[in-house]
Amino acid sequence: MKKYYLFPLIVSVLASCSSLKTEEVNKDVILFNKGIAVFEILEEGSFDYEIARVDTTSVAGKMKFQVLYDTRENILDSALEYFEEIIKEYPKSNLYHKSLYNSAKISSLLEYENDEIKYLKMILKSDANDKEKSGRSGLMANPYANFKNEASNRLTGIYIQKKDFKTALKYKKINEKYPLKHFCGNAYAEDEIRTAQLYGEIYIGLGDTKKGLSYLLPQVFNNSLGSNSDIVDFTIKFLKTKYEKGKLVDELNNSIKNYYSRTEKRNDDEWTDYYIKFLDEEIIVPHWGLSFETDQKKIESLLKKVILNSEFYKKLKQ
Repeated sequence: MKKYYLFPLIVSVLASCSSLKTEEVNKDVILFNKGIAVFEILEEGSFDYEIARVDTTSVAGKMKFQVLYDTRENILDSALEYFEEIIKEYPKSNLYHKSLYNSAKISSLLEYENDEIKYLKMILKSDANDKEKSGRSGLMANPYANFKNEASNRLTGIYIQKKDFKTALKYKKINEKYPLKHFCGNAYAEDEIRTAQLYGEIYIGLGDTKKGLSYLLPQVFNNSLGSNSDIVDFTIKFLKTKYEKGKLVDELNNSIKNYYSRTEKRNDDEWTDYYIKFLDEEIIVPHWGLSFETDQKKIESLLKKVILNSEFYKKLKQ
């Protein structure tokens, strides 16, 4: 881990934290609060935003960039040290799992990949409870920590980037043991899309194109509950390496003409879903209004509207 000299801003923050009396607050709590206080300097200082907007075409700009970047690294390293001390000295602390999580997150920001992997694996081996209160604020913030859910998903992503798809699959299978805990339907929709993309990338990486597309294609039309831009971009990029653009567009247009439906009972009510078949994969056309429409021409019009106005169709034609 890199070491830096603490600069005055951090010193003043830590001085205020040190005013807490140890007999009133446990040492692990003091360390945790210091780590949080230091880390929050990043958000208050908008360092990432400032770094991104620096003009590095001039000598002065390059110097400003380096100062901001080094300061950011300094802050992150300083915060990391406090969480690592809790992990080392207070493994029975109630803040142990949050310290593991924060250490993994900061290691990721610092691009300390080996450290991040180490802490994520420690989370999975620990007795962390995904239903522990997260402590995150905000109207839509998840009240649950989801330690093992997030750790296994992150490890999946890391090994996909490494192109170690067998290991990525192992961690994605582990992730199934720790499903997302949330109160919001949109969050579950986002999780479903993310899961589909991870499995899709893994199986395509393993050379099983058919299985990979069986995860990706059903998610390419937006259901208005979760953003699917990433999975659309990945799927489009992959498809264009395997097929001619014109043939893809023609096949999708033909699939619209050959749409079909299925009706089933859900909670004692009949519900009709509409589908297309594209590249031999069945894809539901997501629009709540289709289930209540009876006029055939209106159904066809609505189907075309959903598909032709989709991000997937527009990018497929580019």
